[in-house]
Amino acid sequence: MNTSDDKSLVDALVLEQYALRWAVLAAWRDALRLRQVTVPDETSGIFESVRTKIVSGCFSVCDVGCELSRLEATLTSADSSTTHNWVDFWVDMLATAMSKNPDDVQRILKVPAIKARFQDCGLGHRCRC
Repeated sequence: MNTSDDKSLVDALVLEQYALRWAVLAAWRDALRLRQVTVPDETSGIFESVRTKIVSGCFSVCDVGCELSRLEATLTSADSSTTHNWVDFWVDMLATAMSKNPDDVQRILKVPAIKARFQDCGLGHRCRC
């Protein structure tokens, strides 16, 4: 396997982790909405853009990671502005999403809201750019 193949494999694995991270962030946004916490309207467009980039597999992991970081910052800010916030819980979920341990991934996918969002990423339908 050459260096280019190695990088492609690593990028594919990171995109899978980012898909799970996206799912956690989407579940967090849903939880905030249920708690009637205001989340900026533009986050919906960013969520869809990131999902599209992950599904296509045609964007750099750097680009996807930057957008995920923007979403994380927005949700952290919105949640921490409440009197009873869940920031620590969701940050722990995000850390678990980036774990390389398959048991951690399976544990987080037992959360129905996260599992449903993760399936929404449709990773099996990547384009071959």
